[in-house]
Amino acid sequence: MLFHCSSIFNFAINKYVVEQRTQVLNVYGQKILSALDIVLKNRLDPMSSFIFQNLLEGFANNTSSLIWIADDRGYLFAYSSIPGEFANKLNMVRGIYQLPEQKQYAVSESDGVETEIGTFYGLFEDTGMKWLTVKIPFYFPDIRVDGRELRGNVLMHTPIPEIQKTGYTIFSLLIPAIFISLIISYILVYFLSKRIINPLKQMTDVAREISSGKWSTRIHLNGNDEIKVLADTFNQMLDNLENLEKMRRDFIANVSHELRTPMTSINGFIEGILDGTIPEDKQKYYLSIVKDEVKRLYRLVSDLLDIARMEAGEIKLNPAVFDVCEVIRLSVIQLQQFIESKNINFRASFEQEVMYVYADRDAIQRVLINLIHNAIKFTQENGNISVSVRNVKNKVEISVSDDGQGIPPEDIPFVFDRFHKADKSRSKDKTSVGLGLYIVKNLLNAHKENITVESELGKGTTFTFWLPAA
Repeated sequence: MLFHCSSIFNFAINKYVVEQRTQVLNVYGQKILSALDIVLKNRLDPMSSFIFQNLLEGFANNTSSLIWIADDRGYLFAYSSIPGEFANKLNMVRGIYQLPEQKQYAVSESDGVETEIGTFYGLFEDTGMKWLTVKIPFYFPDIRVDGRELRGNVLMHTPIPEIQKTGYTIFSLLIPAIFISLIISYILVYFLSKRIINPLKQMTDVAREISSGKWSTRIHLNGNDEIKVLADTFNQMLDNLENLEKMRRDFIANVSHELRTPMTSINGFIEGILDGTIPEDKQKYYLSIVKDEVKRLYRLVSDLLDIARMEAGEIKLNPAVFDVCEVIRLSVIQLQQFIESKNINFRASFEQEVMYVYADRDAIQRVLINLIHNAIKFTQENGNISVSVRNVKNKVEISVSDDGQGIPPEDIPFVFDRFHKADKSRSKDKTSVGLGLYIVKNLLNAHKENITVESELGKGTTFTFWLPAA
């Protein structure tokens, strides 16, 4: 009789743990779908895919499961991992894994979650154990792949023995005093369920608010357990996605403004010339303005293309030995018109007349032009700009300083970010879209060198970078 009761108790415990795991996997699956929706909306940004991959791996570790995302043709376009023993059973089509059986990837016409306990239609048969599979269908009618709407399933696989470990542990501890243990287990299960379900419910509520556009919502939990780690990971993902969304909106607004302003001027002057509004003796003057606006458009497009090539790793450096002092002189000559237009006092301080470095000459000249031009923009009339070069151990240190208004402390960590502008405190210039310093940072990173910024409000700013001495 006791053995019979123990068997029933053991069966009940294992069944309960499986059901709980099914609910947890379902909740995690819904979180994955919410994140997938956000990633697809930002699919052109590689950072979104990187964050989503980390999220899948984190969820897989937290649930001791394999997470696969398959479309309605069985192609696995995202997954936490694919062990080699399973990879050999999958089809490989154009470098993409594909599930071999239609039953494994068929998409339910209903929105209901499907569960299966077994070998996932033979795929896990060689493991010698049963697996719990939770299949959650998804539909994205606005996303089309090969002319078809994106449909598929989130597949979450967990081995049954891994789930049963919890049941066996509880059973072995409670068998000596089964009746007393039933009371204790009831209390433990009650609080454990409350501890797990409440945070997951909070995550579900936050995910719903995020999906409705409330990006500022976050999860607030206490403790240092796995649920807290999961909540922190989820919050970090939201922070990154919110920053990406903000950068996207800022980029569109800034670039739209930068494109619209010169194009409006160009269109107005050309129409004035064509319809005779602008007299013939003034046409050359206005055509010179049109030429300047075209150059401005060209610079903007060139910066955007250069950034795209940098982020794709397509820019190749050609390092050589050259005199960095001479490059500084040439850079100043190119910007002489801007310096004189603001009556700026420019001073160069070289520790030696000739100082050789080993780097890509064109890339470093662009770095210098961007930094000096940046200093010119942010220096008032009759202000001061200085460039200093000195030897520091095996490096050559180059500093570009101005006595402008300086950068607020809260903006300093972001000055090298894409599209970042601190116009409210740094400049009245509205022509920049915040790409110059981002390009500087990337070019120096390509040289495996660093750049720093020091600034004090009301006193000015200094940018300093280093190059290997030759």
